[in-house]
Amino acid sequence: MHEVIIVGAGISGLRCALELEAAGIDYIVLEKASYVGGRCSSEFFEGYILDRGFQILLDSYEEVFSVISESDLGYRRFLSGALIDTDRGVRHLFDPFKNSGLVKTAFQLLTSDVGSLKDKWRIFKDSKRKTPPVGFAPESPTEDYLRERFSRRFQDEFLRPFWGSVFLDYDLRVPIADFFHLLRLFSVGFGGLPAKGMQAIPNALADKLPSERILLNSSVHALTHNRVELSTGESLEARQVILALPQDVICNFLNFQGPKHPRTAACAYFSADHPPFDLPSLRLNALSSHRLVKTTCVPTTIQPGYAPTGRSLISVNLDPRFDYNTSEMSNVVSELADLFGGQVQDWDLIKFIRVEQALPDYSVDLELENQGYIVCGDYGTTPSINNAFASGRNAADQYLFSLADN
Repeated sequence: MHEVIIVGAGISGLRCALELEAAGIDYIVLEKASYVGGRCSSEFFEGYILDRGFQILLDSYEEVFSVISESDLGYRRFLSGALIDTDRGVRHLFDPFKNSGLVKTAFQLLTSDVGSLKDKWRIFKDSKRKTPPVGFAPESPTEDYLRERFSRRFQDEFLRPFWGSVFLDYDLRVPIADFFHLLRLFSVGFGGLPAKGMQAIPNALADKLPSERILLNSSVHALTHNRVELSTGESLEARQVILALPQDVICNFLNFQGPKHPRTAACAYFSADHPPFDLPSLRLNALSSHRLVKTTCVPTTIQPGYAPTGRSLISVNLDPRFDYNTSEMSNVVSELADLFGGQVQDWDLIKFIRVEQALPDYSVDLELENQGYIVCGDYGTTPSINNAFASGRNAADQYLFSLADN
């Protein structure tokens, strides 16, 4: 019998285990998959690193970098800002305060017709806020706030494409409190990637733990307070069970109503001889005639190891409703050709990855206080890698505090 059983070896479960390890607690981590990381993970295919859905890691994530260093990850940064494909052509929108090496950045920002000077000043001011402006409740839809504060062009060409890809919600129904929480983190930090993909994050956590503490390929069949029944029929008991599981799995185990508005990630990975653009940045698609391609990124511009030598990896974030099994990839290729020309015909499709429940349903309130479990995961607050780490630390603290009380 272990003192604690952690169900789930995603980043929140591993972060929780790290705290328990430091406190000398006897614990075990159960993971149904053959790898750690959950949604923050990567596939490795013929020399390519394919993150499960396009993801970036912000260097402003203090919870992450308090336990993992940039050198641990081989971390490198993109430029802060974006290229934007509009009906009027390609536009640059980069932060001149953070990209000082680009001498034209400030001039391009000021003269760009993607939004007015008022739009840019307002987003700069709002990025310094910790809470929404007066008149907006924290649960108000972000869409309502953006519609009232910014011009239609700035919304359609920058705010909606960018934040829609962050939240996997292009209607931007996400609560305004979530928007302001992440806006501040994006404004002070850069986005980047580990050298060996997002899988490097959970691997770095797991490397800090004794290998015998993590049991992979261990699927949980049922839960009863301090008892965990595995699909093999084996039962394990502990003083405390900590659930580090996705929102929908928690709901299923505890007979709660499941998510009605799950946020899905749909991503296509291509290989090419050359990158379609040279700047190490995200490229937003704001063409009014397009509905499938949302953003494009070339991870190999900052991390060449994402592809075999001499090849470029292109990550295309698609409309979350796109389903490769029922839709024509030719429509995606057609939109990409509008953006990048005939070179697209020479790209090789490596894989299409669809991640169901990639982000939690923000309208679900699990109310788990009286269930006897401690839970951790990014559904308890604004979903992010940073908050997943924080939730794991908080779950461990909750258990350690309970010991002190007794």
